[in-house]
Amino acid sequence: MSAVRLRRLQSDFERLTELARRHPRIAIVQATGSPPDRYQLRLTVRSARLKGEAVEFATDHLIEVSLPVSYPRLPPHCRMLTPVFHPNIAPHAICIGDHWSPGETLSSIVTRIAEMLAYQSYNIKSPLNGEAARWAESNLAQLPLDRANMRVDELEGPPGAAMPAAAPATPPSTQSAPPARVEAAPRPAPPTPPPPPPLAVDGTPVEIGCPVCGVRLRIPGGFGATRVRCPKCRTVCDVPSQRPT
Repeated sequence: MSAVRLRRLQSDFERLTELARRHPRIAIVQATGSPPDRYQLRLTVRSARLKGEAVEFATDHLIEVSLPVSYPRLPPHCRMLTPVFHPNIAPHAICIGDHWSPGETLSSIVTRIAEMLAYQSYNIKSPLNGEAARWAESNLAQLPLDRANMRVDELEGPPGAAMPAAAPATPPSTQSAPPARVEAAPRPAPPTPPPPPPLAVDGTPVEIGCPVCGVRLRIPGGFGATRVRCPKCRTVCDVPSQRPT
């Protein structure tokens, strides 16, 4: 084994081990070789299976990944060990892309397969399974079947921190939530000004306070209602009348 291939296999093993350690949906069942060039992996993702003529849902899947002698110049061979109903997955192979890049890591490939199983990623234009492509096109409102984030590097938390278990998948809602309404705090009511003193009935001038600015106003006494204008704030003040009893 060349030193280049040895380093690549060791790097892939370390990255994949870290992915499985941090992600609750991905587990290494078996690794063959030193360093490994063949893996069996368990992906706990909500996906579809065909039972007779009916489509049912399943969350437990096994895949096999084999790294050929020419890897990474040529892509790995990936296949399902459990049945799956997906446009880009056939019993003999998983289509991981038309254009292979030797720079892509094995952990990235496993992440993409998990996204495919969840129907977060699919291609109905050039499918391996035409029946699954027609089903996906007719059930777009139900997709993706699982909304869990499969990528460790997009989740919060420092490197090496354990990830929380993902919540069960729920069907996508067709209605958007209404925007949150922020209620403004009620303004306190202005203090009620004290009632003006009654006018004297004998013609003696009296003083009243302006109910707005508080300026003292000198009003001549007498009978009948009186209206005066405050010289400071120009507020018209009603002065109640006082008649003798």
